[in-house]
Amino acid sequence: MHTSPHPQPYRRTILAVLMEVAKIDLIVVPAGFVIATVFWIIGLGSQLPYSTIPEWAFALWATVSGLSVSTLGFDFSLAPSLVTVGLWFLVAAGAKRVVGGTAADSPTESDLGGWWALMGTALGTYVVAYAGPLLVLAILVGQAAVTPFGFLRLVLFLLTAVAWALIRVRGIGDIPGLSPIADETFSVAVRLVRRLLWAAAALGVIVLLVGIAIRWSDVADTLQVYSSPVAAGIGLIVVQALFAPSIVYSAVSWTAGTGVGIGGAGTSSAFTSTSAPVPDVHVLQLLSGDYPAWTAAAPGLLVLLGLLCVILGRDRARDIAEQSWIGLGIAIGILFVIVEVLALFARGAMGPLGLSGFGPSALTSAPAITGWIGAGMAAGLLLIRLSGLHTVDSDFADDDEDGDDEDAFDEADGSEAFGEDEPEPVDGVVNDDEPR
Repeated sequence: MHTSPHPQPYRRTILAVLMEVAKIDLIVVPAGFVIATVFWIIGLGSQLPYSTIPEWAFALWATVSGLSVSTLGFDFSLAPSLVTVGLWFLVAAGAKRVVGGTAADSPTESDLGGWWALMGTALGTYVVAYAGPLLVLAILVGQAAVTPFGFLRLVLFLLTAVAWALIRVRGIGDIPGLSPIADETFSVAVRLVRRLLWAAAALGVIVLLVGIAIRWSDVADTLQVYSSPVAAGIGLIVVQALFAPSIVYSAVSWTAGTGVGIGGAGTSSAFTSTSAPVPDVHVLQLLSGDYPAWTAAAPGLLVLLGLLCVILGRDRARDIAEQSWIGLGIAIGILFVIVEVLALFARGAMGPLGLSGFGPSALTSAPAITGWIGAGMAAGLLLIRLSGLHTVDSDFADDDEDGDDEDAFDEADGSEAFGEDEPEPVDGVVNDDEPR
């Protein structure tokens, strides 16, 4: 009986990729229409046409992905970062399934050329199938403008998601240039970076809370300009929650001394202050006005953060010390890449006044933050090496081996000194069993 041959690996891979992209689009596009419809209902008093709903839906999709949009007479390029992070995880999860399915259908790993050809086809198709409809609909319907800055953010958005998926499934052994790095070294560096990011986020929240406590009167006064302070407060909290990752990163940039740009009026940081006009939003009030003199020591918090993340935890500190400066350098490199991508998405425009060009500078904030934290990490590793913690295990092992040798020696001596063999008769002593 004749049976038809199985589909070719490339055909199966491309079909699987298209299915994954379709799953994402079926989630993102309807959600964009729902949000656009809600805003259209809110703005119904302006007699907006029905065509505004699809325009806003695809404009939102474009803005979340990093592109710039012009609508209602304003330029919008400051992505709602909380939504962007959620979309990034959605795209990365799809890429992870693509990598896992492609690896199962790929040729043997000894044939690296064929393996990478199939994997490259899968990931390239995934990126094109997602970015293609996005760009077409965003430009034609959503009034998006493909600026170099927006296109760079979109490319980094997709590349980082695909890279995370590939490393998550396959590790770094298949990536040219990274294969000489030991898996344990890379694993320790990744765990350290994860700890640093959580600690930096906590530091940013603490800085915001301290700022609100210091300027509580200014923050409270922002609500008095609205006709309904309670409704305005709830709405502003929701809006600020949508931009929470960017706000926290801006607080960390403020701590590092590179600060936050407020339109064309200047930069507000731990070293400098500005009096630029800003909208009546809680966190924006923290950027205008003078600061106490002791805020100039804020960068020391980042150094302390890097130091504590390295030395806290005996087992973690020992793992970092075992990987030495190579592992620390890898961790600093990974941290810089993540922080740089965050900096690019934390800056943009969203209306007039100080939001016409708002956010930390991607050229200065990411290197400064990485530099301060990296200095603390280096100091922490140096302290570990000076304290001899990295040699504790080996010292204990040597002591155990020495103890085993001494025990064996003692047992040997004991067996010879206290053995059960009959002693030889001593001269001059007559044994009763011997004939007299």
